[in-house]
Amino acid sequence: MDKAESETASGVKSVSQAINILNVVAQMDGPVSLKEIAARAGVAPSKGHRYLQSLCACGFLNQTAKSGAYDLGMETLRLGLAAINRVDIVNRAGEALPALTEQTNADGFLTVWADSGPTIVRFERSKQPTMAMLGAGVSIPVLSSATGLVFLAFGNSDRIAEVVRKQTEKNFDTAMKEVSSNVEKVRKAGYAYSVGLIMAGRQCISAPIMSYDDKVIAAVSLEQSIIEPDCPEVKAMLDFCKRYSVRKRGYAEETLIEKRIAV
Repeated sequence: MDKAESETASGVKSVSQAINILNVVAQMDGPVSLKEIAARAGVAPSKGHRYLQSLCACGFLNQTAKSGAYDLGMETLRLGLAAINRVDIVNRAGEALPALTEQTNADGFLTVWADSGPTIVRFERSKQPTMAMLGAGVSIPVLSSATGLVFLAFGNSDRIAEVVRKQTEKNFDTAMKEVSSNVEKVRKAGYAYSVGLIMAGRQCISAPIMSYDDKVIAAVSLEQSIIEPDCPEVKAMLDFCKRYSVRKRGYAEETLIEKRIAV
């Protein structure tokens, strides 16, 4: 094993040991001492102390000033909530999507952010005949779709920027400037509207399912031949997204977004 491989193996082992110590603390009912953590993790107290101090510095653990015992920190809580939101909420929303498509008589799809941008993870076809070629695994354009605008309005800007650069030949700043007014309208209205993205005459509305930190977890979109901004389908979609979001504010149902946001 050469030097680089040895350093990599050592780094992986250190990460594994840190996670092991974090799991020991997580399994306890409350604050726990260095001695007990080291014993349960199978490390020497001096080595365990170094890991514990690093985890405290990152915010994953806290050390109480009075007893010196260790407990879970806010960063651990943040990661746990994020995992719960992304897995549980997306799964539950996906399971409920057929009822929404039946209620609105529109094709419905649930989209999450992936390396290629907004990507469909659940698609439900309505009873109306359609030639739209959508389904699980299909990526949606960021700048020219209602679904993309939802992620632009409520998503992580750093992750979005990378995908936008790949999807457009324009300068990134220029591309974002062109859609900035539309993004603001989406934020105020709580949903986005686009026309003719997949097929001529097909209209799409999309709204976010939000996390506890006011970031989009997933987008719910409805597509059919006739959808107006103030129609019952919009209200049904917003009610659906509210039901599965952690936050319960930010949806202005009475504010009508312009019909051609993404056109």
